[in-house]
Amino acid sequence: MKKLLSFLLVAILAVSLCGVALADDAPVEILFWTTRASGAQATVVNHEVDTFNETIGKELGIHVTHEAQAGYPEIWAAFSTASGDVAPDVVALGNTYIPFALDENMLVDVAGMEGAEELRANLMSWVLDIASNKDGELHSFPYIRSTPVLYYNKDIADELGIEIPEQVTIEQLEAFGAAAAQYDDNGVATRYGFELLQDFGYYNAAWIYQLGSEYLAEEGGSPALEDGTMLKVLSDWRKWIDEGWCRPFDGQKAAGALSEFTAGRLASYINSCSAMAGIVNAAKEAEITLGVAMFPTYDAENHVAEIGGANVAIVKKGKDEATINAAWEFVKYLMSDEAQYFNAINTGYCPCTLTVAENEEMQKFWEENPTFKVPFNQLLAAGRGQEIPALARAQDFTKACEVVAGKVIQSKESTPEQGVEELKLEESYIDWEE
Repeated sequence: MKKLLSFLLVAILAVSLCGVALADDAPVEILFWTTRASGAQATVVNHEVDTFNETIGKELGIHVTHEAQAGYPEIWAAFSTASGDVAPDVVALGNTYIPFALDENMLVDVAGMEGAEELRANLMSWVLDIASNKDGELHSFPYIRSTPVLYYNKDIADELGIEIPEQVTIEQLEAFGAAAAQYDDNGVATRYGFELLQDFGYYNAAWIYQLGSEYLAEEGGSPALEDGTMLKVLSDWRKWIDEGWCRPFDGQKAAGALSEFTAGRLASYINSCSAMAGIVNAAKEAEITLGVAMFPTYDAENHVAEIGGANVAIVKKGKDEATINAAWEFVKYLMSDEAQYFNAINTGYCPCTLTVAENEEMQKFWEENPTFKVPFNQLLAAGRGQEIPALARAQDFTKACEVVAGKVIQSKESTPEQGVEELKLEESYIDWEE
């Protein structure tokens, strides 16, 4: 009887130990938040998650689940208040929200973790200039980053005998825009030569930097308001409108510009490279030969283009070591050439690793689709993270600039000079140390 009891106790202990082993063998669950909810964006993120789960995740015992939030402001609002199991382990935040997360100590610094230095060496230089990654830190990575480019109707350019180079100057843009415009007998444009959308901190801010000034200074404030560069970019834009060849913007929406472009009523416009896949397809359907050039520059020797989009980071708050280590494996995969390649070819977002240019599949795709390489070249040569400098009140100033642009460009109720004076007043109300 004693032997039987001993046997049963051993058996129970064995089962108990087996249960612990089974629990330990269960995958580490990683929750991944992005804004990629539909269309090509959803296709890409689902491919990334599935590929990781079926390969690296399966080998290391990690399982990733993706959840999409509405947009950059919404994902930040949800992330900043989430806690416990509902909080993500990996998050793709709009780049200008990263400084807020850093201030709240919400993100993991992966410097010192296995593979971090190799990954650091493979990132474009601008990535290491942003607040989260300076001075040896490494808090966030360029996941879906974009830069503005010039989309133009090459058929029109060819008819006019105008060659638009990959690095296009403002003077060349003006020449093409004026020549491409067409008017009816009453002088009303039936085809505009160019349109600039309303996204001041993405487009106009870069022109200010090209002119040798600062849109925003490290300590806050806008030097451009005092040195004449803000006045110049507003005056030039207004001049293009008054001359008749530049189409007034439709709010911040690019759909109107694309519709006019494919209908043949707009010869060129600036938009994010993140829209390139859709614009390429729309141009093909409209039987338009699409040309793509870099963001136009005032100074060929000081070409600056802003970089928007989202960075991916590992969440620190409330996470244990096993979760953080598992999340790091997933982030390393997202930064692999394989993942960067798939993301780029299906959307237009820029691959941001240096070695992706050596990837055979990437090289083949660029050879067959050269327009997709233009933003990559721009990031290498002229990219500037839009989150530089890291100022909590930067968006307040940019919103004020957009209000002024509406008055100067769209309604024409203000002159450029009046617009600058209004911005000086608005800027004086901003507490940059807040």
